[in-house]
Amino acid sequence: MSLPPSQKLPTRLLENLADYTLQDRVAGTLFGSALGDAIGLYTESLSAKQSENSYPTRKFILAPPANGTPFRHDHHRSQHELGDWTDDTDHAMLILLSYLHDDGKKLSPLDFASRLRTWVEMGLRALDTLPLGLGQTIGTVVRATAFLEDPEGTARDAWVKGMRDVAPNGSLMRTHPLGPMCLWRTLEETFEVAASFSVVTHADPRCVVSCAIGTALIRGIIRGEVYEEKHIEELVAAAVTWYTRWRREKERTDESRSKDPPLDLDELYRHTKANTLADLELDDGPKIGYVYKTFGSGILLLRQAMRQIASTNSIIRTPASIFEPLITDLIMQGGDADTNACFAGALLGAYLGFKALPLHWRDGLRHGEWLLSKSEALCMVLGIGRGSYSGVEDKDTHLDGGRGMLTKEQMEERWMILQVKVAQEYHEQ
Repeated sequence: MSLPPSQKLPTRLLENLADYTLQDRVAGTLFGSALGDAIGLYTESLSAKQSENSYPTRKFILAPPANGTPFRHDHHRSQHELGDWTDDTDHAMLILLSYLHDDGKKLSPLDFASRLRTWVEMGLRALDTLPLGLGQTIGTVVRATAFLEDPEGTARDAWVKGMRDVAPNGSLMRTHPLGPMCLWRTLEETFEVAASFSVVTHADPRCVVSCAIGTALIRGIIRGEVYEEKHIEELVAAAVTWYTRWRREKERTDESRSKDPPLDLDELYRHTKANTLADLELDDGPKIGYVYKTFGSGILLLRQAMRQIASTNSIIRTPASIFEPLITDLIMQGGDADTNACFAGALLGAYLGFKALPLHWRDGLRHGEWLLSKSEALCMVLGIGRGSYSGVEDKDTHLDGGRGMLTKEQMEERWMILQVKVAQEYHEQ
């Protein structure tokens, strides 16, 4: 029912409300993923049984730090502080900083590749952190001699040497910032952008299509076009159609691609339509990093959030009660928990918004204020935030993070300091 003319909201007020909603969803995307990453660190690489034994209360607190939930005592988690995010969010930040540096004028996979090489060598310079959690696929590809000149070709060569059967989740974990960056682009352009950033390190069709769908979902959620489960099905179908054309065009210029395995649609649909987290076997030994496990768990949590919103009996909905239990259920499955929750957190954060994220997580995120400032900068660049921003003047966006490059000797010293810290903690406990 439409309002009478005297009761209609002024156009500018409607625009302000729209901008506020967009800002909330953009910030929700970035913070939701970082929080999922930070909470997922608690159970990363554990089995579901180990997760249950280590955290029997299933309650995780980051803020205030004095009341923070301690990590399970092991070497991996001893390298981190409570509230840390991992390499997943670091790599996402590389894409974000690259985009901000040129004030959103371009999305450059080559520039991202250069930043990724710097990260592998000396960590995230903007925050002066070490490159913890480097995965095998990314490490192999990025360290290759030809990587900076031809990242896609280098990634493809590594994939072919792996018998065209290696599909880890290392590109899906980082591409969520592309969702808001593609806010004003077409769906086809969004698919293309996501693919171009996946193939920098991950050439497998399953990686490419997962990044394409994930990015498009976040874009659609922020735009208010994806809010029911049927919209997920429609986007998956559109991505499959796009991928068929994308691959055909690639084969025209590279005959070797005709040997690539086809996209197994049954396998894709099985993961997009999983009924429970148990169906995905997220702690299945050496297979925990399989991209479809991360992809499928994120899609499932988004569906569950949509169902909860749709089933509410109150006019005043309570999205604030949704994020924490869903992410907790996910990370208690163990496996590649930080990456699974990073992707799922991005989807849920976009859907529920920044304001709906739990305060005792949000306020305890290390570098949270920094991330908020970058979220605000992104909104300004996208034209949905107030104020002005210059990427060139923001030293964080420079390749060296405004801190200068580190020498090999300096990095060795930093690794040594970390090893001493970890050893001391083991001795104390």
